Amino acid sequence: MNNKTRTQRNSIYTFVASQIQRGDVRDFLAKHDPFRLPTTRVRELFGSLVLGFQGLVPSEVPSHPELRLLLRRLQAIWPWGAYFLDLNQPFGEAEGVNKFPLLALGLCVSDIRILKTKSTTCYVAGSCLTQYIGECHAAVDRLGRRAGLPSGIIAARHLAVNAQFQHIGGGDSPGAKPNT
Repeated sequence: MNNKTRTQRNSIYTFVASQIQRGDVRDFLAKHDPFRLPTTRVRELFGSLVLGFQGLVPSEVPSHPELRLLLRRLQAIWPWGAYFLDLNQPFGEAEGVNKFPLLALGLCVSDIRILKTKSTTCYVAGSCLTQYIGECHAAVDRLGRRAGLPSGIIAARHLAVNAQFQHIGGGDSPGAKPNT
């Protein structure tokens, strides 16, 4: 379900290659820290943020070492992705886990094993992915209340968050995608 109004536009933030290499999230935080933003802006940004990553092969998002470090740092400081991200906009090409931005982010902040065959890539995530999912729901509740969103919108967002993870079946289960 899309919780955005027809007039709402996406806010796009692209991490440039030098930010990814250095793990630098300062510029992003200056623009998207909900506690520096007025409540009206927090409400406007609900479900509208799209993240981009300059110079990255889109299929590498969950496994790129420098990006994983950057996104781990971001999640530790800014655990609000479930509230702000446009869940219909993939991280890069719309294939595999990239179709689900919270799942792609969750795989970056979790310890994973990547198993590859000629036809399949399988991501096996540890239990910290389950903790991440709980943090996603807490972010939706906290910022949804702060922004004064109706309870029905918050409930719909929780369903949308759950849908991001339906393809893995739980924190310790693999999510697979065909290689292309």
